[in-house]
Amino acid sequence: MRLILIIFSTILLHAGMVAQDVKVTKLPLNTRASQMAPLLIDSVLYYSSNQSVNFLKRYFDENRNALYHMFSSELKADSTFSKPQQFQKGYLSPFNTASIAFSPDGQKMYVGQNHYDTYKRSQKSRSGNLMGVYEANMGSRGWSRKSNLPFNSRRDYNTAHPTISDDGRFLFFVSDMENGYGKTDIYFSENINGEWGPAENLGANINSAEVEVFPFYHSSGKLIFASNGHGGQGGLDLFYTIKTASGWTNPVAFDETVNTEANEFSCYISDDEQWGIFASDRSGNDNLYRFDRTFPTFEACNLQEEDSFCYEFFDDETEDDAQKGPYIYRWTFGDTEIAEGDTVIHCFPGVGEYKVKLSMVDTSIDQEVFALSEYSIAVERMEQVYISCPDTVKVNELIKLDASKSNTGDFAVRDYYWELEDGTLQKGETIQHIFRTKGKYLVKCGAVSSRHPQLKMCSVKEIIVSD
Repeated sequence: MRLILIIFSTILLHAGMVAQDVKVTKLPLNTRASQMAPLLIDSVLYYSSNQSVNFLKRYFDENRNALYHMFSSELKADSTFSKPQQFQKGYLSPFNTASIAFSPDGQKMYVGQNHYDTYKRSQKSRSGNLMGVYEANMGSRGWSRKSNLPFNSRRDYNTAHPTISDDGRFLFFVSDMENGYGKTDIYFSENINGEWGPAENLGANINSAEVEVFPFYHSSGKLIFASNGHGGQGGLDLFYTIKTASGWTNPVAFDETVNTEANEFSCYISDDEQWGIFASDRSGNDNLYRFDRTFPTFEACNLQEEDSFCYEFFDDETEDDAQKGPYIYRWTFGDTEIAEGDTVIHCFPGVGEYKVKLSMVDTSIDQEVFALSEYSIAVERMEQVYISCPDTVKVNELIKLDASKSNTGDFAVRDYYWELEDGTLQKGETIQHIFRTKGKYLVKCGAVSSRHPQLKMCSVKEIIVSD
């Protein structure tokens, strides 16, 4: 049988690790077999494994690899898992079931499996038992008979690894059909009036000349996938992209603690993106791992202030009658800017070092009599975390939130952390984001010191999101 699952050998050994604020641990439900394609729905973890499910009858592919079946395990309140059970035994394929997905309301299930359910039928096929994506509906008696989706092919190519958008409109999957960009590409199908349309390639920005597999649509609108064609740490790495009005953004790699020199592929990410479960062969087998981010809290943040670069200048050592007669004070800022008077307000054009000179001038001849003082002044931004972003944006518009113009003095920033009122938590000096609903949002950006991790500073800025 041709099989679209990607299975790799050992490259790097790691049992658990912590790097800065990311902790990775191996799940206890792993076996000596392979585990992959995790999906957590209503505290139940679904995943695919090629562990034995029938001691009397076992099926293998043409390379003598054991075939995959779906398992489920309940995530308990104490973060432990119940004993895994084979999911829907007798209903799902006795051959490969690579991964599953559920519609937002849980009433539809999408299964990536071999087309033929019997050994006899699979042997009659000249193309082998290819993979396809099937749909099933939940009824009063359980799941309905699985329907073969229109973009599948029993003869020419595989389709597998389905994932569905939050609105149920788009179904993403992987295929090795002809005229793609690489060995396997990510495609999507749009549901129009209850019917799934043809397969459409996500394009060259996402699909490389190599392998793209295991897409996962996140509630934030990000599409997460595995690829060995976009650089990274080595082998397959996890990336994400965001759909904008102009197309899918360039793929962004996950943290280096998650992506290693081994292969990382297939994942589930929590709604707040602070933890997730993914597959990796870093310990020699395809096993499931959990990552957790420790996101710092920031309280009593100041409302961001804009820099005016305006200063008041005066000479407090001069007598009150110093300007009697034709004599006046003249201030010179830089080489050309001039102001007159004992007290003046001057606004500099921006950050920099400027010369300031105070002179006594005889107005009858318009000449300097003598210089009272001359010095340099360093004009700097206000010491604060500074958030650079538009004041107003539109719904579903991709924007950049940037903290690179922050002036933190001697604080020595280790990392920047972003908290958005729509529940988003992200780390980085610069991030990208899409607001999905209109309204007023407070954007919070905090910094943690590299010298003293308990020291923090933060600012907030209001953004208006309109239709």
